[in-house]
Amino acid sequence: MVLSKSTLVNEVQAVGSQKEALQFLKANNVALAILDIELEDSDGFSLYKRAVSAGFTGKVLFLSAKQDKHIIRTAAKLGAQGFVNKAESLEDISSAVEMILRGYTFFPQEHLIASEKDIDELLTERELAVMNYLLQGLSNKDIGEKLFISNKTVSTYKTKIFEKLEVDSVISLAKLVKDRAVF
Repeated sequence: MVLSKSTLVNEVQAVGSQKEALQFLKANNVALAILDIELEDSDGFSLYKRAVSAGFTGKVLFLSAKQDKHIIRTAAKLGAQGFVNKAESLEDISSAVEMILRGYTFFPQEHLIASEKDIDELLTERELAVMNYLLQGLSNKDIGEKLFISNKTVSTYKTKIFEKLEVDSVISLAKLVKDRAVF
């Protein structure tokens, strides 16, 4: 197996079911779990959530036969360190594992919101202004006063920003902006 040749990989274990995987992740100090998104008895995302709830603190690389941007973004939102399509070569999968074990992430960039240009294209000028004020910590009322709009309108813009950027809080928004060095 290609992974067992890596100097960063001490041991490779395979399990046959979600139940076995959960038991193994609970009982062992696993640095990296490679999880298939499409499992017979559930899905890899559910397994990962259950493992984290049970105390798993290792890194995770999701595999899938599908290269769907929603799946990739969901993996990233869950805190995964990577995503690889099963169609990739074994060498590419091994490279992803090594990068993740070295502290990097491994996602297909074309499927993630990746740059200032993307955010500028997704948001209107007014949404960008509201986003900027949100990131400064202003309340909806304060933003409304600065932009001469009602609190309700600010709330609507905020909802649209969250939907377009696929975040669920100002904290998530700030993290996205910080990670992507947008401003």
